[in-house]
Amino acid sequence: MTNKPQMAKPQTAGRRDMPGLDEGDDQTFAMITALASELAMARERIDTLERLLAQAGTLDAGAVEAYVPDEDAAKARGALRQRLIGKVFRPISEAAMRRAAKTTSNQGA
Repeated sequence: MTNKPQMAKPQTAGRRDMPGLDEGDDQTFAMITALASELAMARERIDTLERLLAQAGTLDAGAVEAYVPDEDAAKARGALRQRLIGKVFRPISEAAMRRAAKTTSNQGA
């Protein structure tokens, strides 16, 4: 039996350890959890907005599906998308940085 050094787990907000997962599975789990959390919050906000707009009579049926964003809205959406992608892939990115730092420190030893 070899004693493989334990790598630190990704430092994502609100994460809980899942015993028995290897590093790759743990990273995948963290990514899925982060994505599901973001999606759930976004869906709740969208539902709230659509209900409020319908109650106020300010949103016609099909208006959301027919909407075409202008240039500023498209840029803002792109920035939000990149933030979300960064958050979802953060566990893998952090693990890669840890591996690179470990490799660099091992080469200097």
